[in-house]
Amino acid sequence: MIDNGYYHRKAWSEFIKKHDLSKVDITDHEFKQHFSGRKNDSILELLFNRKLTEEELDKHGEDKETLYRKLYAPHIKEVKGLTAIVNRLKKSGIKVAIATTSPKKNREFVLEKLSLTKAFPVIVGSEHVLHGKPDPEIYIKTAKKLKVDSKECLVFEDTPVGIEAAKNAGMRVIGILTRHSEEELRAADLATNDFTKIIFE
Repeated sequence: MIDNGYYHRKAWSEFIKKHDLSKVDITDHEFKQHFSGRKNDSILELLFNRKLTEEELDKHGEDKETLYRKLYAPHIKEVKGLTAIVNRLKKSGIKVAIATTSPKKNREFVLEKLSLTKAFPVIVGSEHVLHGKPDPEIYIKTAKKLKVDSKECLVFEDTPVGIEAAKNAGMRVIGILTRHSEEELRAADLATNDFTKIIFE
């Protein structure tokens, strides 16, 4: 939906510095391998190198996401063609949903900025699942809420772990080339730069 990888990476770097953790910066490779598409809980425990309490997870997670929203707010925009394809799908009677590891405040922030607050009748987020991607739980729950078979679902994903999660749920996947290369998203059924060349008949 959005190309926000740079701002998440920047927010994590600022979070690490703020909390005086061992690493001062995150390389692009490290971000893609250990951060991109994953739940905050697992990332935070990786950074602190210990099991965190629910209170600590909530506090640190909100701290990092506040940094992210502040950094990204002046720059937010949709991946080209997003609103057009959502409107086209809905007009054709095709059910649409969001399945994301993004926390609720971030989802609301993005949907409001993109004027899409009422576009998705079904939204499944990190607070609705126990296991993050690549576990298929989030996609399986989304299909159930849509009341459709997983095999009938087409997923748009921009991370390798997200593609793996969708494939594990038995779904087809179109990879969106925002923060990862076509090679990195090779497990997708198809890869494209944005939504403008996707045609449904």
